[in-house]
Amino acid sequence: MKVSLPVPHQEHIENTREPEEENRGALRKRLLVSLAAVGLLLVLGFWLRWRHIQNVSLHVDEFTTLWAARRTLELGAPLMPSGVLYTRGLLATYVTALAGVLAGLDYTTGRLPALFFSLATIAAVFVIGRRVWNGRVAWLAAPGLTLLPEAIVWGGRARFYAQLQFFTLLTVWAAFWAVKAINSEEGWNKELFKRHLLFSLCFLLALFSQEQTVLLYPPLLLGMALWRGRRWLLRREVWPAHALILTGMAVRYVIEIVGQPGFFETIQAERPYVTPRFDVATAWPAYAPLLVAPERLPWTLAALLAVGAALVALAQRRWRIVQLEPFHQATLFFAWPFLFVLLFILTLVGGQWREARYLFLVQPLWLLTGAAGAVWLFEALFTREQWRWAITLALSGVVVWTGWQPALAATTRQVEGYDRVFEYVARHRQPGDVVMTPQPPACAFVLGEPCDFYAVQRVYEEFVIARNGALVDRWSGARLLHQTVQLETTLRRAPRVWLVTDAFRLATRYENDFLRTVIEQFDVAFQERGVMALLAQGRREQPAYQLERAFDPPLRFGRLKLLEWRSTTPVVGEPLHIELTWQAATSIDRQLNTSLRLVSEEESVLAQQDGPPARGILPTTLFFEAALPDFKVLAPTTELQPGRYRLEVVVYDPDTGAVEEGPLSIGEIEVR
Repeated sequence: MKVSLPVPHQEHIENTREPEEENRGALRKRLLVSLAAVGLLLVLGFWLRWRHIQNVSLHVDEFTTLWAARRTLELGAPLMPSGVLYTRGLLATYVTALAGVLAGLDYTTGRLPALFFSLATIAAVFVIGRRVWNGRVAWLAAPGLTLLPEAIVWGGRARFYAQLQFFTLLTVWAAFWAVKAINSEEGWNKELFKRHLLFSLCFLLALFSQEQTVLLYPPLLLGMALWRGRRWLLRREVWPAHALILTGMAVRYVIEIVGQPGFFETIQAERPYVTPRFDVATAWPAYAPLLVAPERLPWTLAALLAVGAALVALAQRRWRIVQLEPFHQATLFFAWPFLFVLLFILTLVGGQWREARYLFLVQPLWLLTGAAGAVWLFEALFTREQWRWAITLALSGVVVWTGWQPALAATTRQVEGYDRVFEYVARHRQPGDVVMTPQPPACAFVLGEPCDFYAVQRVYEEFVIARNGALVDRWSGARLLHQTVQLETTLRRAPRVWLVTDAFRLATRYENDFLRTVIEQFDVAFQERGVMALLAQGRREQPAYQLERAFDPPLRFGRLKLLEWRSTTPVVGEPLHIELTWQAATSIDRQLNTSLRLVSEEESVLAQQDGPPARGILPTTLFFEAALPDFKVLAPTTELQPGRYRLEVVVYDPDTGAVEEGPLSIGEIEVR
């Protein structure tokens, strides 16, 4: 007998299918909206980072990565001419070399991997925020990372920081995913093993991107123990992942010690990575702008709110963290590694390593936690879903509005123009020319071969290694030139000598006698973005000074003080060569020029020469403790008659004409 279902029951089935289809349609719509949002952010993020790539010169460290990538293309490994292995950012070196294989290695292609990883991190922040917390967290955190100035900078540089940040974020997410995957069933045990294996893989990728990743392991290990207990770490599905991580750390250490003999020990001796000084007051100013600058303080306060709310909820559940709502669990798990790294670098990192970039790897955790705090507040204040989303979207607009100008500024903020200046040297170098610099990797990459000398006198110990009885630069093999007598010998032997350096390093990495020789013998051939190509064409003989006068105490000219002056013997019809020796009396925030005048007894100025001290090679803003020469030549318009003449000096601002001090008499000369 054939039985058919009653029509009402069929209508009931159709009615139950309609809501399912509506739910699927709504889900599909939300997915499309999310994809459109991510796509828009990626386009914006690409434009900002590409703008940085096109506008900003290469940071000096980028040349090291590019040079290592070129050596990798040639030899299959970043083996330097000195015989050492470039181990810092090892994985990033190979990724950069791969970009060179695909498109040819140059400034732009060398920066493209960082651009790719920076955009991938934006997408990962959106996806993780949406899956771990909810969609509103994703809509706040991802725009924040898109416009974060340091993310734009490192997303446009040929270095490993963008890659490190991406794998760090995946590592923390994989660790959180692993502690949530706990079940006694066999199928879930296999899933648990796979998730921990993914965690270890992400950690190792981060570790070989940059060794700072070791800071992540203690907080993640402790977090796993707090979530599931110490015995849980010994489960057969769990401990192999940690054994793999520890093995990777050991391998990474061996590569460092074998590939860079003496490097680690020298750094620890000269400027140690870790020093238990706990000097938070000194370290805090280096990182405070990242957290409490006006446009960043709301993120930090919201993150503190999120952690506080999660801790209150945890206390209400008698500190049983696995019983906490997933939203609060995610907040605590992601905030903890950020807090650990911040506390570590504030208390234990050596003073010379206190730089904002070392917090960059965990900044997405700060943004996600801050977004979670804002979303928690919205959900506590408003019950209607429409209001929550409306406020979230409005706040996303505020994030874009407040972050737009800092983001644009990051795309044009220049660094030293070593790329431009070395390109000039490459075009004008002649056979037999000698090239020296304190930046040998930049020289090697741009010129296509190592420079002749690594010229530096201070802070070079960790960058040199003994080879064939001489000290050479670790990265390029250029021989160390660190004595003035070596510079003098080179000037005598070579027809032309180039010294490529930036003004700051010239002022801080050399002794007085070396600086004096540079100022005497070299002329500025080309300069751009704070970097100079200084050229000496044979050794220049100096005037024979017979007259001199020293001042004790020094003669004060505002922010400059005159230590002494020397002069050639006045001869009728010949120019008078005078050398003034200056030193900074206090910090100088502007360029100051000097005017030397020859004044008759009748108060007539018979000769005058104006110009910058140190022949303009060093700006007065970089005058410190060094005593620097100021060469002047006075050529009277009329022949000097026998008699006494006064020397006067004026120090003034060449931009405004404002007089710093003077005219003051510094002495007399007599024409016989």
